[in-house]
Amino acid sequence: MQHNKILYTFLMLLGLFSSVSAQKKMAVTIDDLTNMSVGKDPELIRYVNTEIVKTCVKYQVPAIGFVNETHLYKNNQLDSTEVEFLKIWVDNKLELGNHTYSHVDYNKVTEEQFFEEIEKGQLITSQLIKPAKVKYFRHPFLHRGNTAEKVKALEDYLKDHNMVEAPVTLDNSEWIYAAAYKKAFDADDDVMKDSIANSYVSYMISKIRYYENSSHTLFDRNISQILLVHDNLLNAEHLNELLEAIQKEGYQFVSLEEALKDPAYNSEDDVVAGWGISWLQRWAITQKQPKKFYEGEPLCPDFIQEYSGISE
Repeated sequence: MQHNKILYTFLMLLGLFSSVSAQKKMAVTIDDLTNMSVGKDPELIRYVNTEIVKTCVKYQVPAIGFVNETHLYKNNQLDSTEVEFLKIWVDNKLELGNHTYSHVDYNKVTEEQFFEEIEKGQLITSQLIKPAKVKYFRHPFLHRGNTAEKVKALEDYLKDHNMVEAPVTLDNSEWIYAAAYKKAFDADDDVMKDSIANSYVSYMISKIRYYENSSHTLFDRNISQILLVHDNLLNAEHLNELLEAIQKEGYQFVSLEEALKDPAYNSEDDVVAGWGISWLQRWAITQKQPKKFYEGEPLCPDFIQEYSGISE
């Protein structure tokens, strides 16, 4: 009898260990701090950043925010109020990364101009997070370079400056939803706001499942995923619902550093293009996956595109 109890306990512990070890992992990355598409109203900007940070803390999400420091200036003068919005993230122990000074498109400027944007883009952030250093860089528009020379130049620059590329696997059109939501907010249309929010969560979960399938095709498993969303009103008011839905999908939220420990991120990527896509798709192109691999990707619903005036 005692032997059976010991065996039963061992099997229970083994099952628990297997369940924990198999839990899916996701890093949450938030672009365009401190303000994406909400205008210049300081109280609205404060609200957006306060609520997003509050939600991340509530759900124990070690999110990283990628900063465009152009938002910190007004009339070429540093705005202490805007800096305070950024400090909300630092004070709550959330990491900050570099997203260039003004969200410039690498494909439209010279290498030297782009590197200047990177350097200018972390002057204030570096002061706020001392003694830590800005470690991660996120490409605006997910553009890594439209020539092989520019791709290599950026890789070399980041390496020389001890910075790490922040890839994205869970790419999406959340930014179109955000534009639609802000329009409904300005129109004081609560019915449309609710419709947009409900569609947003279901759309994002469908995207996550799509990229999970992509991951299984490429790696025979679900890799540690990296989600991209933005610092906007939509997420200020509905990120909590999205995070709850993601948890129900079996995900544990981890830091970007932890996610990048997944060996999948060492995969070869030889894509040179003028567009930005998920790294899962970049790896698929490099592996010469057939057209079938890319089929079935969920699209932003027509009513969101039509209401926002933005086509996917």
